[in-house]
Amino acid sequence: MKVLPFKIPKPENELVRHQVDDVTKFYDKFHQHPEVQLTALFQGVGNLIVGDYIGRFKPGELYLLSPNIPHVFRNDKMNSSDDPEGDRVYSQSIFYDVKIFATKLSNIAEFDRARDFFENLNGCYRVLDKQDFITSRILKLRDIRGLERVIISLEVLLYIMSEPVLERLNKTALLIHYSKKEGKRMDKVVRFLMDESHRKITLSEVAEVASMNKEAFCRFFRERTRKTFTEFLNEIRIKKACELLGNSDLTIHQVAVESGFSNLSYFNRVFRKVNGTTPKEYRSTLSMPTY
Repeated sequence: MKVLPFKIPKPENELVRHQVDDVTKFYDKFHQHPEVQLTALFQGVGNLIVGDYIGRFKPGELYLLSPNIPHVFRNDKMNSSDDPEGDRVYSQSIFYDVKIFATKLSNIAEFDRARDFFENLNGCYRVLDKQDFITSRILKLRDIRGLERVIISLEVLLYIMSEPVLERLNKTALLIHYSKKEGKRMDKVVRFLMDESHRKITLSEVAEVASMNKEAFCRFFRERTRKTFTEFLNEIRIKKACELLGNSDLTIHQVAVESGFSNLSYFNRVFRKVNGTTPKEYRSTLSMPTY
């Protein structure tokens, strides 16, 4: 399966596509597709990376992604036993074919607003309101076809367009679309950083993963993420630290070590820079005991 571009399996003349992912692992490679994607998450937690955004996803959340934006949902391995159900992830998504809106429906005035909405999307958005209503409509799509599926999908789209429910997650307005070669390179780098973030990683090491010299890699990486390699890696580590602070009784120092920080004072400094608070303060907001 190619990393980029990623082709949503659907007929060429299908306005909307409903997809159910009930698997042990999401498709965890950087990929992009021309459809607008709305995803409801029901089971599984992990990291979402879109452009300059690195964040955690969890059940109950809804995400809207603009066309042709490189992204990856990568779920955590939650279960260390042989029971695969502990690692299961479950989501349902709607894919809106922007091309059909822009071509075959271009002369229908009623679709003007939807076309404008799609054209102005740029990045990844979290849906903050109407989650129960939108999720209930998405769940209905599994058992219906034809015109009824289109009507309900457009009803969901109308609510997203009509209410102030979207929070844009990426900071940079214009995100670079990757070529197939760039996508494969970024995928290798990001997978390496996420897999190895618990230990010390040098610039030379990650540049070697990208098959580039250090100077070329630094330019390549910053142009595509708007972050330095160190900033990007630290954000991955801090997201891991937040997860441990909220779901374990490890001490602050133990959380720092488990997340890849060997120096506690540096961990505290980076944590405050990313989250605007200290690890101890963050844990207290979750009603967890401090250590």
